[in-house]
Amino acid sequence: MTPNEIRKAILSVRRWNRGDERAPNKPIMMAYALAKYIQGHGQMFSYEHEVDKDINLLLKRFGPSRKAIHPEYPFWRLKNDGIWRLDNAENCIPRNSNTDAKKSQLIKYGVTGGFSDEIYAVLQNDTQLAIELLETILSENFPESLIPEVTSQLGIEFGFKKAQRRDPNFRRDVLNAYNGRCAICGFDARLNDDLFALEAAHIKWKQFNGPCSVNNGLALCSIHHKALDKGAISVTPEMRIKVSPALNGGMIVESMIWEYENRKIKLPRQSEQHPLVQYFNWHDGNVFRN
Repeated sequence: MTPNEIRKAILSVRRWNRGDERAPNKPIMMAYALAKYIQGHGQMFSYEHEVDKDINLLLKRFGPSRKAIHPEYPFWRLKNDGIWRLDNAENCIPRNSNTDAKKSQLIKYGVTGGFSDEIYAVLQNDTQLAIELLETILSENFPESLIPEVTSQLGIEFGFKKAQRRDPNFRRDVLNAYNGRCAICGFDARLNDDLFALEAAHIKWKQFNGPCSVNNGLALCSIHHKALDKGAISVTPEMRIKVSPALNGGMIVESMIWEYENRKIKLPRQSEQHPLVQYFNWHDGNVFRN
């Protein structure tokens, strides 16, 4: 396969889809494999000794809040996309509801998986291609604020060079609408009249068709922006702050996060610039750690 054929095959992988709901299982599995290849890992990954633990942790930290996490799904299902190889899988008994192998079967038979022989052969000799694919997968599935955390968890310590497409007016319009202050804590520091540590946050992520419009934005300090993107906080339809019960910490967390629970956010003067409830509903179902 040529590099262009590999790009097309990997970046067009079919993903579970229902509207704009987040389903990062396959992207996370592919990103994990690519990051490990960049670090010199061999072609195949043991489900029992690597994937079950590592992908579980990645999905728990960076996927939607779910009662149950299934790292076995992307590990098994990528073979249906023609880019993934499974070894020792022929004796696995499928579930009653679909053709997926049970986790217990993957462990029992010592199933291993990885990108196909053709793809691995190219990636092994073209680290730059692996980096490019990893960068694209992450930028298509996560906001810019989270990508450094994801790459750190993957063991990659370099920054990506690829700039994400953005509306150049989004930050300006959002910060102007909120009068240059954080909608939660009111932070409005300026240095020589330049705002710093104040950011325009998307409520519904761009990666899932969230528009670059003021009513899909919040002016937030860097701490509260990160808290929003991580799902530590969200906003109710009544425009009140809610805090994830999974969040814990000491006095600083108490004063910077918990103290604002149930308070109303500061809204723009013009009602047509107020955030739309539909975007907070998306965030609540796909990002917030409830």
